[in-house]
Amino acid sequence: MKTHVLILMIAGLLGLVFASAAVGQEADPLLAPGTTVPFSVDGERSAAFSVDLAEDGFAEFKWTASDDSDIFFEIADSSGKVEQKGDSGWLKSAYFVAPKPGVYTIKLFLDPRAKEKKAQSGTLTYANTFTMPPRGKVKASRNVAGYKVELVDVPDTDNTPGDSFVIVKKGSVMKNILHSDFSSPIMGYSFSGSVEKNAPASEKRVAALINNTLDKTGDGNPDVMLEYYSGGAHCCTTYYFIELPKSGPVAIREVDTGNAGMVPIGKAPNGGLRFETNENAFAYWNMSFAGSPMPSVILEFKNGVAEPNFAAMKKPAPTMAVLKRKAAAARKKISNAPYTEESMDFEDAFWSEMIDLIYTGHEDLAWKYFDMVWPKTKPGKEKFLADFKATLANGYYGSR
Repeated sequence: MKTHVLILMIAGLLGLVFASAAVGQEADPLLAPGTTVPFSVDGERSAAFSVDLAEDGFAEFKWTASDDSDIFFEIADSSGKVEQKGDSGWLKSAYFVAPKPGVYTIKLFLDPRAKEKKAQSGTLTYANTFTMPPRGKVKASRNVAGYKVELVDVPDTDNTPGDSFVIVKKGSVMKNILHSDFSSPIMGYSFSGSVEKNAPASEKRVAALINNTLDKTGDGNPDVMLEYYSGGAHCCTTYYFIELPKSGPVAIREVDTGNAGMVPIGKAPNGGLRFETNENAFAYWNMSFAGSPMPSVILEFKNGVAEPNFAAMKKPAPTMAVLKRKAAAARKKISNAPYTEESMDFEDAFWSEMIDLIYTGHEDLAWKYFDMVWPKTKPGKEKFLADFKATLANGYYGSR
């Protein structure tokens, strides 16, 4: 009898402990359609709200915040997988289609890199139906594999910024959506493979490769390739591949190529297309953009991700005699002033040869070339090498 009472007492105490823990863990507020809620974030605190969506359920989140806000957003599923993210100082709304039923969370938080960590506030509004903006016009559309993909532009006005949309539908059901801001005719989304009648033969070959390859990513599904240009010089190009399966969610593969394009150059051995782009990591690094080395990179899709194929990029190694000759010529253009920090004070990007060697399969020769080219009387060799390797790590070579 005493043992039985003791067990009940222990069970009761454990129940109180777990109940207290449950009470202490507050769930994110579940928003109803049409709800507007205030939020505030700072360096220590984020704001999170949840919505319950069916498969292909639509969510539009709009927020008000100052134009110079440092607030970012993320939309994640119940497991924490991030489905969408962006900068709310750049965008004022997010559009989302649920790939599966469940509770999804939008989190607003301060940019970790922001210099000012003070609180920033705003309001968030949730809607579950998509309404085409009054000035929206369909500028192009494609019908592929039972889907309709529409490109919609909403021009800006003196008081209202414009928008650019990609709307993917199967019948009357919206399956996915892309959105960005828009302020000029050269910005926004466009279908890859579009070409003028009087275009050069090389452009027509590229267009034919895109248009005649139903599955460009090699995952077994037909897809549509899009190009997005956000405006600005020497930057801002992103490619999207919209997967169109017989059933299930519509995935969108994103490839940010920055300063470079992304051109198909042939078929990949394992399916899909093989693409050529350029390395962006060294743009403006110790050199003007015009002089920045941007070596060619071959990309192929693997498990939905465009990855570099260094085996396809490999080339025969140059002889040591050739390297010594190049190093001697490049060394004459390097001053003996100490290298103390990254700055644009080199006459010539001698590291272009190093990058070419690394990207064509000869990293060992790159370091030998560096030893040959760096003037013995110039301080800062170790600092330059550390900066070079850190920049290299942020490019395609580091991503492998």
